[in-house]
Amino acid sequence: MKYTRSGDYTLPGRVHRLAGNVALRLTPWVPSRVSDPFLRRRSYYQVFGGREVVDHQGLSARKWEAMQMPSDLKGKSVIDIGCSEGFFCQECAKRGAAPVLGVDSSLGRLLCASFLASRDGLNIRYKMSVFPDLGLRGAFDYVLCLSVLHHSLSQKNLWKVLVMEESANDLAILRQQLSFLRSLTADNGKCIAEIPYEYDDPVEREVVDFEILNSELKAAGFTSSRCLGTWDYNREHRVRKDRILYVAEA
Repeated sequence: MKYTRSGDYTLPGRVHRLAGNVALRLTPWVPSRVSDPFLRRRSYYQVFGGREVVDHQGLSARKWEAMQMPSDLKGKSVIDIGCSEGFFCQECAKRGAAPVLGVDSSLGRLLCASFLASRDGLNIRYKMSVFPDLGLRGAFDYVLCLSVLHHSLSQKNLWKVLVMEESANDLAILRQQLSFLRSLTADNGKCIAEIPYEYDDPVEREVVDFEILNSELKAAGFTSSRCLGTWDYNREHRVRKDRILYVAEA
């Protein structure tokens, strides 16, 4: 069994991914008497609507607002890497984006996303894959990569990865991933990334300069990058974690 370098998730093997993608192609023909109970029983990672946050990261709608996406996405292609149950894919599709592709390593989350899209009549394609080995060609007008990159690092405190010499291996991996995100982003397109900075000590956050990642994004080939700041996430998670959004333009 293979894990992410962060140790937080197991990664599906090739056979599992192939079988999962076959199952995803069949979801439009699954009757509601099967899909509806599946959706009701799910424990969701993303928080749809105005439901209680409880131990979740926060209302997904709050993150969407902070991402500053256009209200009209007609004619724009979108890929959401680490799409989970597809909240952001749905928001893009509702605003006219096409094609919209959601990618995740969890078949359960992808089935949920597919059932929700079918139920709401949204044209979204979902694929089971493992970042950065997505097996994709072409580029997208909008690349969303929310809370994904740090799982490929052994040091989840991204601030240490960016500034400490002993994290050179993780920094090299991060730079490869940022370059890959640039390759997925069409010229004049945008990549929106969410980076969780996790701290060993709450005092560490007092010296963190969130702007440093902008220089890494530009070194990866983006023409410009800016930090959008944080969003209104679960207050109980804020003691040792910051969730920071960036937008990089190609």
